[in-house]
Order: sequence, then structure tokens, then C-alpha cells
Amino acid sequence: MTNEQLFLSVGIPLLFNGLIFLILNARIGSIEARVDGRMNGLDGRMSNLEHTMTTRFDLLLGKIDDIDTRLARLEERSAR
Repeated sequence: MTNEQLFLSVGIPLLFNGLIFLILNARIGSIEARVDGRMNGLDGRMSNLEHTMTTRFDLLLGKIDDIDTRLARLEERSAR
């Protein structure tokens, strides 16, 4: 086997594997960017949902407090 044959038998697979590595690395980077975008969107939606639920819970607590006040007044009237 000559030196040229040895270089070709080692060099061509080495270049091919390097090229495949670069292509896969770029593909993984694009997939990672898409996943990051989706996760950021999901974080935003979850924050909005948390804000909405907190607002509704506060409104519900206010209504329960109003009912408690009304019930206390009725108990005072019935105790007289």
C-alpha cells in the first residue's frame, strides 16, 4: 500500500465524519432554538394563567368576605 492510498483510506472517512458532525451539530442547534422558543411561549402563557387565577381567587375571596359580613349582620338581627 502506497502513502497516497493510506492517506485516501484514512482521510476520506475522516472528512466524511467531520462533515456529518458539522451538519448534525447545526441541526441540533436549530432544534434547540425551536424548543427554547416554545418554552418561552409556554412560560408566558403560564404567567398569564397564574395572573388570571390569582385575580379570580382574589375576587372570590372578596365575595366570600361580603357573604360573611352579611351573615354576621343577619345573626345580629336574629339575636335581638
